[in-house]
Amino acid sequence: MLSRFVPQRRSRPVLCLALALLALITGCKHADSTRAAAETAGQGREVPYVAEPNAATATAATPAPATLPRGVDAKDLPERDRQTLFDILTEQFDPCGKPRTMADSLQAGDCAIAPKLAALIVRLLQEGQTKKEVIRSLLEEVERLNTVATFQLAGAPLLGPEQAVVPVVLFSDFECPYCRKVAAPLELLQKHYGITLYFKSFPLRQNHVRAEPAARAAWAAHRQGKFWQMHDALFTAKRLEDADFKRFAAKIGLDAKRFQADFAGAEAAAAIDADIAEGSAAGVQGTPTFFVNGRLTDGLDKLQEAIREALTDAGRPVPEALSSDALEAAGIQGAP
Repeated sequence: MLSRFVPQRRSRPVLCLALALLALITGCKHADSTRAAAETAGQGREVPYVAEPNAATATAATPAPATLPRGVDAKDLPERDRQTLFDILTEQFDPCGKPRTMADSLQAGDCAIAPKLAALIVRLLQEGQTKKEVIRSLLEEVERLNTVATFQLAGAPLLGPEQAVVPVVLFSDFECPYCRKVAAPLELLQKHYGITLYFKSFPLRQNHVRAEPAARAAWAAHRQGKFWQMHDALFTAKRLEDADFKRFAAKIGLDAKRFQADFAGAEAAAAIDADIAEGSAAGVQGTPTFFVNGRLTDGLDKLQEAIREALTDAGRPVPEALSSDALEAAGIQGAP
């Protein structure tokens, strides 16, 4: 039985602004999830109005910023955005938690995540985001980078090498259509980058009444070394009834009596409860949810970025990135 864990967190920096919005997730949600409401942030949610300065007058009135910290590449930003960049770097605190500004942190060069965050700010400004929007995204990313969860992975179903260079932990629900859609793209990413993909069951019990029985069927198949065969059968099935589980078990060559005993046993329920407890403690509120090196990541594109960054940090070769179209096509081909 998998044991419950306690996520380990680095010391968090003191932030100028409280983190008001959680990162958006595209996927299945708990019925009472606050993230479901956050999906409409910036669209349907009422927020205080802050007037933006007139572009024509602001450019003329804004003085040229002081010298930017070393390592910050802002050569492609217009002068007004360079000033905004400078303001953010000098107003926000060191993301590694020291009592200094982010600009001072960059200048000192001893905070590994500061250059990555500075590059994020530059990219968001290039995309046309306002200062308020950039700061909100910055604080979300600081929170994500400084929150590292650890999981009990011994005995968990996995794809890839057992000695993981880049471990990716997936929390999934067999009745969630989004989980079904990402199943094939995840396998493509695993093969392309050679990562280790660990599977954790996170059935959304209130919304998906057949997700937990399906998770029990997958666990019972895992007991006979055929988790991924059952995984594929469940995600391509039109129904998830008990009779279907028995049919899938026979098709993939499982011992029927052992499968039924494991499926109905208390150990299966305890293993799934342990996965749910791990996910809930780590902040999982919907499916699919991914963790790369213990850091929560949402969406396939961000997952790929996090994998590439983790490989770079580990000093491993990084293959050419897969396009969003290739990942989407894999999802379409993998759909029933």
